[in-house]
Amino acid sequence: MSLRMAQFGVLEFVLLIFSLTHGSWGFHEETHYPCAFIDTANITGSYGLDGAYVHNWTVIPRQFVAVYDFVIENGLRKAAPRHLRGCICKAKPCVRFCCEEGYIYDLERRQCLVPSNAIPPSQFQMEVELNDGKVREVELLSRFSIHVETPCEHMKAVTKGSEYVHWTLHENGTISHRGHIFSKHYCFTPLLHSNSTWEWQPLACAPEKFQFVLGVREWTYAICLLIAILSMFIVLVVYLLCSEMRNSFYGVAIKAYAICMILGYALLAYLTLHNPANISNAACRILPGLTLMYLVLSFYILSFIAFKLYLSFHGVVFTKLMFWLIFTPIVIIAVGWSFFVSFTYYESRLIFGSDTCWFDPRNWSIMIYLYAPVFVACAISGFFYILSLIYISEQPEIETEKSFESIEKNRFRSFYKYVGYTAIVWLVCICSFAFNYYRENRSHLNYAVSFSMAFHGFAALYALIGKNQQIQNFLRRIDNEEDTCENSAPLSSFG
Repeated sequence: MSLRMAQFGVLEFVLLIFSLTHGSWGFHEETHYPCAFIDTANITGSYGLDGAYVHNWTVIPRQFVAVYDFVIENGLRKAAPRHLRGCICKAKPCVRFCCEEGYIYDLERRQCLVPSNAIPPSQFQMEVELNDGKVREVELLSRFSIHVETPCEHMKAVTKGSEYVHWTLHENGTISHRGHIFSKHYCFTPLLHSNSTWEWQPLACAPEKFQFVLGVREWTYAICLLIAILSMFIVLVVYLLCSEMRNSFYGVAIKAYAICMILGYALLAYLTLHNPANISNAACRILPGLTLMYLVLSFYILSFIAFKLYLSFHGVVFTKLMFWLIFTPIVIIAVGWSFFVSFTYYESRLIFGSDTCWFDPRNWSIMIYLYAPVFVACAISGFFYILSLIYISEQPEIETEKSFESIEKNRFRSFYKYVGYTAIVWLVCICSFAFNYYRENRSHLNYAVSFSMAFHGFAALYALIGKNQQIQNFLRRIDNEEDTCENSAPLSSFG
């Protein structure tokens, strides 16, 4: 008895989720329109009769007709040309079928197919419980308005344990099981039992949940992010130790950039390795918001450096006040942007905290809220790169390698090598997302993205350290001091 109660409790929970989900999908249009959208039909062009309309031999009173400027597809409200819709299900009970006569709905392929092993029953006759409580097989056309469509892309049958639930169609159009009313967002399809018996089953709209997977691909991505983090940490330490770079504008900006990348990639690795179901709702919005903030801020720090390098060729020197007057608004913009995205809806769902703790790879939100700001930052850096190249090409060559301008030129070349590598890495990420989106691979990860993250770390070591003259001179001095100490003898031996 306890097992049956537990199974029925699961059924109640499923039905509750369905009712809550599809109740929210209605957008409360009944407060503005005579009925829910699911109960309407497009009656544009239907015959008018004394203020009423006739649609599919059903008379719809005028009070059940309204002008709609939207439709609801797959649970989402979308704008549409203004058209007349009538509450046909209020005038006559509705019965909804997933497919045309002779077809069944395949739950795996999510499409209507002709069954290969048996002929499905006719959808024009079904058992109906009448108002007097008797169950009879009746002609549906005489009592109901029949609609053939799937209200959502993902339909799901309700099961109790491993068996389908027997639902009863009532004369008023409702479907119930032991007093539990089925959602209006349904469609009937015949399902075959034991290769011998057909049974009509209502399929409910089931929003597709993004399944968390922690496999080789996710671990590879996290390890490559760790490689990038270690590389950025080395860059940070070297720029902290180098006395010539420590307090310069360029050194401070690179250190701020390295810190943003370390924190952003660390949070990204954390979100990749943790199931959103095990993260609280607040953390599932705060952590991706912080990740977005650090990543966006890092790119605008690069744009700030590009702007400063361009001004350096014109002899403009930044004071601390000028630095903070420009850098502070950049930080405020990055923080404000991440805060805005954390509380923004995309396709009627929160961007963070609905199915995933990062951008949903099943829609274009990541292109709008992450890649678009990144593209703008790269465009700004590219603009100042072109202006700097034009200025350098117009200036005569200076032979003295220790001049201020030659140091700036070296910074310019090493910095833009790194910017170029960074742009390539993020272009790979964008292309990977677009490719996965169009082939409907529900993931934003692949091995190309993983290896490009590791490459990003190595690029920072190569360009920001290996190609920077000041850093190389600093490392040589350290190496020479170590060699001198190793080859020298203690003073006591010369006594």
